[in-house]
Amino acid sequence: MVSQVDLDYINRLIDENISEDGDALELKGKFIKDSGLEVLVQSDRLEQIENLDLSRNNITRRGAAHLAKCAKLNKLKRLYLGENSIGDRGMIALVEAPFLSQLAHLDLRFNSLGPIAGRAIGKSDKFVKLQVLILQENETGDDVLIHIAQNKSFSNLRKLNLYRTNLSDKGVKALGKTRVLKKLRHLNLARNILRLDTALALADAKTLSNIETLLMFDTFIGEEGVQALLDSKTLTKLKTLRI
Repeated sequence: MVSQVDLDYINRLIDENISEDGDALELKGKFIKDSGLEVLVQSDRLEQIENLDLSRNNITRRGAAHLAKCAKLNKLKRLYLGENSIGDRGMIALVEAPFLSQLAHLDLRFNSLGPIAGRAIGKSDKFVKLQVLILQENETGDDVLIHIAQNKSFSNLRKLNLYRTNLSDKGVKALGKTRVLKKLRHLNLARNILRLDTALALADAKTLSNIETLLMFDTFIGEEGVQALLDSKTLTKLKTLRI
C-alpha cells in the first residue's frame, strides 16, 4: 500500500529533479527504495521521460518488478539502474518490461546479477534498439555473452561493458564467432580471467571489424596475446587498446 509520506516525497523529488523540458529525470542517490519506486511508476509525468536515472537508490527485486510493470515510460530511451541490488529475480522481471524495445542505453552496473540474470538478458528479444549495455561488476559469467553474440536483437549494440563480470575464454570465443555484433565499437573486457585464446579469438573475429576501443587490462593474455591484437588483420579500425 502506498503511504502518503512516500507519495509526498516522490512528488517533491519529481518537481525538484525533472528537466525544464520534462524529458529527463535525475534521481540518483535520492533514497527512493522499492516503496518510492512503486509510487514513481504511477506518475503521469513519466510519459514524456526519455532519460531516467535511478542509480544508487537501494532498489531490490521488488522495485524492479514495479518498474517492469510501468506502462507510462513510452518514450524512455536511457535507463540508469546502477549500484542497486535488483539481483537475478529482479532482472527476470525487468526483461519483460514493455519499454525495453525502445531503450538505447541500459546501465546495470553493480546490481548483484548472476548467471541467471545474464541468461535472461542475453536471450531477450526486446533489446532491438539498444546501443549501450553496461554490466560492469556483476557476476553474469559467460552465458550472457554467448547468448548476446547469437541474438539478432542485439544487432544495434555499439558499446558493451563487461568489466569484471566473471568472464572466461569460453564467452569471448563465442563473441569472436558472432555474426550479429557488426556495429560494436567499444568493448570492455578488463579484469576478467582471460588468456591467450581470448586474444586470438578477437584478433580473428571478422564481424568485429568496427571496434575502435578495446579494454583488456588486468587479464592474462600475455605478450603473445597483445601482439596478436596489434597484428590483427580484422581489427583495422582499432584506435585505443588498453592492456
